[in-house]
Amino acid sequence: MSRDILRAALENAAVIAGCGRARVVGADDPVPRDAPSVPLGRAGVLVLDGAELDESALRRLAALGEIVRTALAENDALAVELTAERRLSALAGGPGGLAALVHACSDLTGKVVVLYDAQPRLVASASPHGASPIRLRSLGEIGARDGMVPARLDGLTHRHLVVPADRHGETFGWLVLVEHPSAFRANDREIARRAAGHVATEFAVQRRVAAVAWNARSSLARQLVRGSSTVDDLRSSGEYLGVDVDARRVLAYVLGEPSDGERLAAAVEEILGAEVLGTRGSEGVLLLVQAREGPMVRRVKAAVRQAAHGSLGELAVGVSPVCEPHALARAYREAREVAHCVHRFVGPESPRILAVDDLGPARLFVANSAVGAVRAYVDDVLGPLLTGEAAVADLLCTLQQYFDAGRSVRVSASRLGVHENTVRLRLARVRQATGFDVAADPGDQLSVQTALLVLRLQGHPALPAFDEGGLDEDGRKTA
Repeated sequence: MSRDILRAALENAAVIAGCGRARVVGADDPVPRDAPSVPLGRAGVLVLDGAELDESALRRLAALGEIVRTALAENDALAVELTAERRLSALAGGPGGLAALVHACSDLTGKVVVLYDAQPRLVASASPHGASPIRLRSLGEIGARDGMVPARLDGLTHRHLVVPADRHGETFGWLVLVEHPSAFRANDREIARRAAGHVATEFAVQRRVAAVAWNARSSLARQLVRGSSTVDDLRSSGEYLGVDVDARRVLAYVLGEPSDGERLAAAVEEILGAEVLGTRGSEGVLLLVQAREGPMVRRVKAAVRQAAHGSLGELAVGVSPVCEPHALARAYREAREVAHCVHRFVGPESPRILAVDDLGPARLFVANSAVGAVRAYVDDVLGPLLTGEAAVADLLCTLQQYFDAGRSVRVSASRLGVHENTVRLRLARVRQATGFDVAADPGDQLSVQTALLVLRLQGHPALPAFDEGGLDEDGRKTA
């Protein structure tokens, strides 16, 4: 309370009391026993010396005291809120970002504070200095998305105040105050509301910045793939964005409609710890992943599978080998062909992510021919071996091993655990059943190998599933 307000209160009290003298003593100071007095909260006690008041005057004096106490409390609340707003405003748009706002809210309220984004995922948390550790609950465990959650709801041991971070009708996340290590105070809700407002603004700013960065990096990714810019122009753009345009990369072609291509690229980048350039296309999303040491193609396949786990059954992904920048256009065409092969023939329960060298050159025919024509082709070539009988299934398995072994009878026999003559006998039975001489005729070999590829895409039980075997660290087929 300001001095002017207190002086006015004293003058009014003196008028009401009918005496000309009023004074304020400290709350802990002695007060004359017979003197009328009015408690003023933290301001002390208003004492009227030498006044004799009737009952009506005493009531008015008590009312005046209540007014003064209320004014003091409101003034205290406004002072706290003003201090909070000044601190939060100073942090807005600063280098500390969302984490700085969360820490400031924790300092101002003396509570554990947690921030979740719209997904909702944990973004930042802060605890007052010296506070004992406490397990942070997910927003799903807390339950409410606005308001106070009772202490005993779902077994919670502390009340949680949940405040949406809203801006222009859009919820960017939720700010949660935990009633720890101290009880909630009257100002905590207002401070949390103000902090949530600044958090929503920060989220909106970050989204705009990220959109600008995504658009610039997306444009660079398209230029790298198309080869539509000079080397100097590419290098200038790369230097501006902090991108090494000379780096070797793996190209992943994601056919379908990911819920958020930008988020998919960011998730793959976080999983791999490698730079990822992403761009949207008419059929899906293109990811250019900077190559690191080790089996990058295998790692890219695993990262995309993890990042898109919720929608992988709706997507089809082709992954190129590790390639030099000048080969990205070819990598794009090859990965796109693989994605179309997966989309056309692989069921939702089978692997939906394959590498270029998983399929080989036959992918060109499978990706670009009519689906009905391809199925008819498979039936024409291998129809007699698709009866489902065990002996016929052995012939299909032998054919696949024969091609995987580079058409070596000796290696095929070793892998199958049979005698070499058994392999020769089975190949002869294939010739007798289908008319294709895979042991000697290159054209027949290509025809049968292409038909086997389609069967493997369809997940035929007699044939091995696609895995990482047979690919080197750059994703190239090995002997």
